[in-house]
Amino acid sequence: MSIGIGVFLIVIFFVDIRMGLGFTPWLLYVIPLGLTYWTSRAAAPLIVAALCSILTMIGYALSPPLIPEYIALTNRTMGIVMFWALACLVAAYQLLARRLSQLTIELKQELVERTQDLGRAVNALRAMANQGIQSGLQAPVTAIQLKRQVADVLMAESRRLHEQAVQLEQVQASEDGNKENWEDTRRELERLSRQLEQLQRELLHP
Repeated sequence: MSIGIGVFLIVIFFVDIRMGLGFTPWLLYVIPLGLTYWTSRAAAPLIVAALCSILTMIGYALSPPLIPEYIALTNRTMGIVMFWALACLVAAYQLLARRLSQLTIELKQELVERTQDLGRAVNALRAMANQGIQSGLQAPVTAIQLKRQVADVLMAESRRLHEQAVQLEQVQASEDGNKENWEDTRRELERLSRQLEQLQRELLHP
């Protein structure tokens, strides 16, 4: 990607210095600026914006004067302001995308660990119920009560996971750059929700 951005900068610069000040090929610098979104370096948009600004002013000095220079200088100054505004937007959006991706990974890990913990709790309750059946009546009654309480917790967790899956689907609609990652996470949430429902059924109807 860095090579492609460099090629764009060089080509646009040479086109700019061969044309007169009345033309605006330097506006094409927005292309390499936009491409910085897909780079791995967080500072890439600001670095490219600085290069675009320098090349724009060099182009102003080397281009044939077809219009009054003060008009060309005003136009290029406004263009440079636009470059930096675009660079800041790209950098901010890039930072947000990285943060959302990291939060997605953390959420998936947390959900997997919680589901595993709930699964171990269900197995422990099954063992408790079996021991209670062998030892007398009071223990099974207590075990059944505990099973119902845990089943309620499982159902609540299942509903919460389903709601989070719906929320992720809504976020995905506005985050096209990470669409595949969001879709994987949504499927994982739905899978965990179904798993919790299955655990609840098994707990209440062993």
